[in-house]
Amino acid sequence: MKKMVSLMMVSILVNAAAASPLLAQEVISDPKATDSQPGGVKSLEDRGGVLEEALGRQIEGSKWFERIKIGGLIEVEAGYNRIDFDDRTIDDERGSDVDLATVELAVDANIAKYIDGHVLFKYEEDELFVDEGFITLTGTDNFPAYLIAGRQYIPFGNFESHFITDPTTLELGETNEGAVVVGYGLGGELVDICVGVFNGKTKEADANDHIDNLAGRMVVTPVEGITFGASFTSNLAAADSFADQVQRDLNDTVAGWSAFLTLTLSERLTFFGEYVAALEDFEAGELYDGADTRKCRPAAWNLELGYAFTDRWQAALRYGGSTDGDAGSGEFLPTAQYGAIINWTLFENTKLGLEYLRSEFENDYQTSDAFAAQLAIQF
Repeated sequence: MKKMVSLMMVSILVNAAAASPLLAQEVISDPKATDSQPGGVKSLEDRGGVLEEALGRQIEGSKWFERIKIGGLIEVEAGYNRIDFDDRTIDDERGSDVDLATVELAVDANIAKYIDGHVLFKYEEDELFVDEGFITLTGTDNFPAYLIAGRQYIPFGNFESHFITDPTTLELGETNEGAVVVGYGLGGELVDICVGVFNGKTKEADANDHIDNLAGRMVVTPVEGITFGASFTSNLAAADSFADQVQRDLNDTVAGWSAFLTLTLSERLTFFGEYVAALEDFEAGELYDGADTRKCRPAAWNLELGYAFTDRWQAALRYGGSTDGDAGSGEFLPTAQYGAIINWTLFENTKLGLEYLRSEFENDYQTSDAFAAQLAIQF
């Protein structure tokens, strides 16, 4: 795997040179617009909007402030949660809260005809940090290649959702890292293929701290309203939330894969389906509980069906879950999760979501009923 990653790094450098503006003749036009879904979860497709806008952007002015765009997001959430334990010796739990959940401030700069910069500052869970910061080099209509270098969400998974609460697939697979990603588009918006290399949070025992992880994704849009794709990562345990479940250095890194399908009918009915899984077993004691004697192969899935009654009202249903997503302590992924949400666009760029989710955990350790409300504005 490490030899393959090294070869891929060489390939990335070659593609970077090929995508350089020195070879470019004309910029790609008519990029695909991406609108974030009500509910707050941002998929890789939404994040890709930064790239797609860069591909179609012309130089807007000679002054620096004419080349900068600033946008943001504020989300306030209130919730009530009820946890019932199967073991009657453990007291059930009840809780409620209201808080500023997320603040994002994005700055996009058009540096030159084929070069863009992007920075996303984020406040979440009482911490302020740089969530994204990368430079994008784009190609031409005749050679639609691109390179993205910096902190970004690696090209693994899709994680589309109508809901406030992140799907189990995102919890298992979403990975934010410093990375170099190169991609190429075929047939306009028909096919997009990209690969990237990164270091990763989780390492093998006695491994050196090197860029030795690989990720890749292919997305196909054969006709309007149908999108499907697949992706691969050489180190699933490098994912942000999943890495917290790793108890020690791994004997060997475990690769992961994902597949997704998005369908839209008459701009009203929308279906999201996704599956994320490890390709091999983790050794006993590597995940969740260091004293566990079982090997495990985590997998997660998420299915959602949404319907927009009007331009302002939308409802959706979710069924998701996991296998080997928890050690029976109720601390990571539920074996089953289902519920509903209503999203209401109060005003332009102002949305209110009301959500209910029930989660059931391995071995009937616990069940939880969660009610959430989210008020969000974008600017």
